[in-house]
Amino acid sequence: MNLSQLYYFRKLAQLQHYTKASKELYITQPSLSDSISALEKELGVSLFRKHGRNIKLTDHGEKFYKFVCNSLNELEKGIDTIKMDSNIIKGTIDLGCIPTLCGDFLPRAIKGFSKDMHSKAKFNIHQGMTLSVIDGIKSGKYDLGFCSKVDNEPDLIFIPIIAQELILLVNKEHPLSTFKYLSLNELSDYPIITYRDTISIGKTIKKLLIENSLSASFSFDDEITIGGIISEASMINGKPTVAIAANTPLLRQFDNIKHIKLNIPSDTRLVYMVYNKNNYFTKLSENFANYIVAKEMNLP
Repeated sequence: MNLSQLYYFRKLAQLQHYTKASKELYITQPSLSDSISALEKELGVSLFRKHGRNIKLTDHGEKFYKFVCNSLNELEKGIDTIKMDSNIIKGTIDLGCIPTLCGDFLPRAIKGFSKDMHSKAKFNIHQGMTLSVIDGIKSGKYDLGFCSKVDNEPDLIFIPIIAQELILLVNKEHPLSTFKYLSLNELSDYPIITYRDTISIGKTIKKLLIENSLSASFSFDDEITIGGIISEASMINGKPTVAIAANTPLLRQFDNIKHIKLNIPSDTRLVYMVYNKNNYFTKLSENFANYIVAKEMNLP
């Protein structure tokens, strides 16, 4: 038994898929399969069983997984401690992040951390929607994530770090374009579009609209799509469309859209920093997380 086998076993147990695990480990699938087979032979038990197209840990595998994680976490902790004791503030942090923070918040945070902490850390940024970020945090692919809060995830810690203003978007030729501020109840005569109600921000807006006896078309994933529709001055049932969206850098590309403030609490839409309390948190990742909380939080 060697250290590589233990790392391979942990990754395969987390992803429960040979192809995905071998890809993240940068080895071939046959090499991974041979390594696990050798480990099972040495232990004298089966660690995995087939489950549809994926695999699952056996009872023996579940027990072994806990010991392997504890052992590797302690080893990584020791390596990290020695590096920090020698004042080496470097290493790699894997971040999962929703697109709306990739244009301003995250680059600013990384630049500030590198400058203020004299850090030479390398950041790998993986962009994706909230559920993709959450999957990466749960599997151990990402050290930290920045996304919406997801319910029923007891192993994940969510820390609110930034409030995104929800605004009204209208084409500059729209009858409402002369207004700088509107109440939600002033939108009842116009068709509203916004995010899909299966994602967190869409759920938040849907609840808000229902409270104000308003309905909308919940069909979109991001500000680019929503902004593009408003930019084209689209109509629904012969009436000019309006949109409710987060005020993010993704909207800056549209020159013929008017942004109008709404009577919505500024903390209605929150974005969170998230990590898995069961995964080992390197000192470097901990330092960056603490920096975010201390320096970059933008809440009302």
